[in-house]
Amino acid sequence: MSGNTQAVYLNTAGCGLIPESVLQPGIDLYKNFESVSSAASEHWRSVTYHEVKQTVAQFVGAGPANIALIPNCSWGINAVVQALQGDEKVLLYKKDFPSVYIPFVTNKFNIVWIDDEDGFIIDLEKILSIVKEENIQVVAISHVQWQTGFMIDLQALCSNCRALGVHTIIDATQSLGAVPLDVSVIRPDVLVASSYKWMNAGFGTGILYMDDAFLEKYPPVIAGAHSNAYAAYTGETAMGIGGYEPGGMNMFGLTILQKAISLKLERGLEAIGKHNAALTALLLDQLRALPVQLVGSADGKNRSSIVVIVQEDGLAEHLAAYNIVTTVRNGHIRASMHMDNVAGDVEAFVAGIGSWTKP
Repeated sequence: MSGNTQAVYLNTAGCGLIPESVLQPGIDLYKNFESVSSAASEHWRSVTYHEVKQTVAQFVGAGPANIALIPNCSWGINAVVQALQGDEKVLLYKKDFPSVYIPFVTNKFNIVWIDDEDGFIIDLEKILSIVKEENIQVVAISHVQWQTGFMIDLQALCSNCRALGVHTIIDATQSLGAVPLDVSVIRPDVLVASSYKWMNAGFGTGILYMDDAFLEKYPPVIAGAHSNAYAAYTGETAMGIGGYEPGGMNMFGLTILQKAISLKLERGLEAIGKHNAALTALLLDQLRALPVQLVGSADGKNRSSIVVIVQEDGLAEHLAAYNIVTTVRNGHIRASMHMDNVAGDVEAFVAGIGSWTKP
């Protein structure tokens, strides 16, 4: 077997690569903490914080007043769940990422579960039918599924739910940064995402978008950031979306997130999405001739740039020895292509499978 001399990285769905140019602004910020940390941190709070929020808002098609800067998706979903009344009837997908459904389970919400049809497809019509039949009040689901790469029609889901008076809470961790997402068009009530995957911005930061009406109905019931705005209790605690932000914000991580977003905006989200889709189509086409089992159909419908195949004896180990980086989990191999991947990376993955001898 002839392996690749350099790693072929097909694992953005696990953790995105961070370019040096993205890291550097954070490093520069923290260098100031060697000598003028108080001044540097106060400048970040009073100036950079607002610039980061503006950049994030522009990226998702929102206004800064609808954006909270959070540590990760789990924080955001838990904070939102705590703000709910607690007696809402919630529709959840049973194979979703656990941080989407566990907060509802542990807080003893009235839950209705759905499953996929064939190990891949989550039927939108079935969701809407259950919503009507069961008088669902909240639908919480990931835009892209972590175990299969299935991508739900988010605009159709949110618009139909909104027409029925049903709230939508969307985990976009596996899509934000990989495909265009404009909340002014999609109109979810809540959209939450971590930054360490397709945003290529490392761990410890995320974003929370919240619609005006939802924010008014469900104001934050936690507190942390911006506490220095209060010298003493005056009876006024309303902080808007900022109440969803924690104290001790990750200045380093949010600084590199801002830079990561600027690079994506320069390249263009439409261009990134088309690039990723083209690589996915190339891989799906070439997998047809290989002795592997693809999860889902190869026609591209409801496909993200995550492609999953069944792990068979020795295949994962063979690909690793071939210096191809993927995720191996729950009996499957997950490959994911992003903006810095090229057709040669797909061809290397295909060649690695082709050189594997099926037992």
